[in-house]
Amino acid sequence: MERALELDVELAVARFAEDFDCTLAERGGRGFDVDAGRSPILDVPFEDVEPVDYGVDGVALLSGVNSGGKTSTLDLVAVVVVLAHMGLPVPAESARVPEVEELHYYAKSQGTLDAGAFEATLRDFAGLTEGAARKLVLVDELESITEPGASAKIVAGILEELHEAGASGVFVSHLAGEIRDQCGFEVTVDGIRARGLEDGELVVERSPVKDHLARSTPELIVEKLADDGGSDFYGRLLEKF
Repeated sequence: MERALELDVELAVARFAEDFDCTLAERGGRGFDVDAGRSPILDVPFEDVEPVDYGVDGVALLSGVNSGGKTSTLDLVAVVVVLAHMGLPVPAESARVPEVEELHYYAKSQGTLDAGAFEATLRDFAGLTEGAARKLVLVDELESITEPGASAKIVAGILEELHEAGASGVFVSHLAGEIRDQCGFEVTVDGIRARGLEDGELVVERSPVKDHLARSTPELIVEKLADDGGSDFYGRLLEKF
């Protein structure tokens, strides 16, 4: 009976690996590398998922337009790391994950937090610096928890602490440029690059580009209006970006 259960588990793992084009990940080092990773948790058929290449050494900021795939990339990294540490194959052509004891994932807040919740969140991040070298921290738009004027300073301070403590992590943010300016170290800023708008639809390169601050959706729309002509207003507005 026990052997039958073992065979059933092995068969399930094999089927999972075949259905999602999986491979065994390497473990070790700081940061992670995912080559042609495809998330199995997206709400589209797996064969339609565009492969993503992404790697980070230490901590980094990930920028990009709305609906460009920032959160999906963060989810993919989390899935790969969790599966690899379970000893299971991961949905990628190849992957390397860090030897971590803890994975911390902070999902996007649905609105500005009140003073008590904001304080509790900061306390959570203060605790992350203890033993940070054995932690992977993934954060989605932390700036939404408080006023925009203070967000960049707060996120920059958190990144500095995690960097000095030797943590690995990715912070998704629309304020990547402002946060970079506030950081006391040369933080890496990667970007999901938008090629433009076609028939009102956003066209992007899903794999983040290293050392690239992505353009915003509003900038792309203003640029399109400026290219269409008809008013100098759009051209002057585009100069503000």
